[in-house]
Amino acid sequence: MVAGRYRSFMTRRPLSTFLAVTLVATVSVIGGNASAGEHPDRAPYHGARSAATPPPTVVSAQVIVGAAADPVTGGYWLVAADGGIFSFGVPFFGSAGAVPLIAPIVSMAATSDAQGYWLAASDGGIFAFGDAKFSGSAGGTPLTRPVIGMASDPVTGGYWLVAADGGIFSFGAPFFGSTGGVSLAAPIVGMAATADGGGYWLVASDGGVFAFGDAKFSGSASALALSHPIVAMSADPATGGYWLVAADGGVFSFDAPFFGSAGGLVLNRALAAMAPTSSGGYWLVGADGGVYTYGDAPYLGSVSVLPLAGLTVTIDPGHDGGNGSNPQIINQPIDGGGFTEPCDTAGATTDDGYPEHAFNFDVATRAAALLRAEGANVLLTRSTDGGVGPCVNVRAAIGNNAHAAAAISIHADGGPPTGRGFTVITPAPVVSSISNNTGIVAPSQELGAEVVGAFATDTGEPASNYDGQAGLDTRNNLGGLNLSTVPKVLIECANMRNAADAALIENPTWRQQAAQGISGGITAFLVAQEKV
Repeated sequence: MVAGRYRSFMTRRPLSTFLAVTLVATVSVIGGNASAGEHPDRAPYHGARSAATPPPTVVSAQVIVGAAADPVTGGYWLVAADGGIFSFGVPFFGSAGAVPLIAPIVSMAATSDAQGYWLAASDGGIFAFGDAKFSGSAGGTPLTRPVIGMASDPVTGGYWLVAADGGIFSFGAPFFGSTGGVSLAAPIVGMAATADGGGYWLVASDGGVFAFGDAKFSGSASALALSHPIVAMSADPATGGYWLVAADGGVFSFDAPFFGSAGGLVLNRALAAMAPTSSGGYWLVGADGGVYTYGDAPYLGSVSVLPLAGLTVTIDPGHDGGNGSNPQIINQPIDGGGFTEPCDTAGATTDDGYPEHAFNFDVATRAAALLRAEGANVLLTRSTDGGVGPCVNVRAAIGNNAHAAAAISIHADGGPPTGRGFTVITPAPVVSSISNNTGIVAPSQELGAEVVGAFATDTGEPASNYDGQAGLDTRNNLGGLNLSTVPKVLIECANMRNAADAALIENPTWRQQAAQGISGGITAFLVAQEKV
């Protein structure tokens, strides 16, 4: 069990008692307007739930990536990307939550007697708990594509791993074939085994289904115009058919009864997993830990994932403390994406001598702490305020290489003494011999709008009266924005040359408010981006 602190931000279920190991609650599922069909309409869940004691909701700092059902108890396990296990109505056999992982966990599978389970990492590493037997792994194998899923063999007690290219790795289980040598239209995203262990299905993100061994091909969703990609599949132990589930919770049934879907709901995050009951139903599980029950699947609890878990944010504190004394370095020209600019500059100062680089770094570290508390992985482009650089192009590359969900460069302006206020600068579309930022212009504008609103609210600072309009500006001559391939903005928090603004800049209380405004804007942007 992964321990954590309570958090109520956008939880789908009310918080109850946080239990340290195994979580059990008494819940009854009533009704459920289910209709069968090969391609059913995506309708929201119509059943009602009641409980003498509210089922538990616990907290995870990592996104949920997999689930498995226990046919003996009727409960389920959820697994997070760090290997933490959450048990609901089922025994807890252990987790990898305290293990330093080389690669994140991507899937789990239970043993046939439900007295153990395996966890699979994206590098092919396997972790076995309870009576789950370790039969080998692909952890030391150079993989062409990462492992994305696994299934257990109920006959041999072994298991299969599947990679994104459809390559199959068999451990203590027979090999029936793979799509490893096939040119796929879309990557493989999941697999399921037949009830007798004599075959398995693979599913691609476009809904294509590949059957091997005695797995019967009953149809696919590849010919449908999907509004969201398929993310998982499950086999129906009763009919020998299967279900596919899309990121928005839409369920597609093939020779298996349709019990309902989450396709008509607005989800905080995409669906991550599906698990069937042994007698007529299934659970859908979101990356945010939300649990949706259909048919006879009982609701026994859920997980509240921190809102920014699994997301990377890059913060660039503008300039650096050693820039001013090293002009030979920071004056070197770089390509800023279609124009030449200096590597960096020394930055501005207030009339009292408080330097911009110190302000930028202080606000950045404060904002980083706030974002980390929301679950984000935060990277700063510099870790101290006593170095030189890095150059503007390197700062952009740090965010790009991290595949950041959002990036921001923090500054304070050296404008006219009579002017005051803040400005958030968004990128104009720029295509050059070394850059093309057109794909991030629209989301950067959305990020900018969120930062403007949150910054004004949290700081009370007015929008600049000498730059931009209503707190926003768009420019094509800033290398940090031109060279970015991730949504990015630059904020001039205030004017260091204005007496009123300078007094705020030098006040640590206001710097904390500035950090709150920046982090709040980023959080609002990312939460909106994750909704499905």
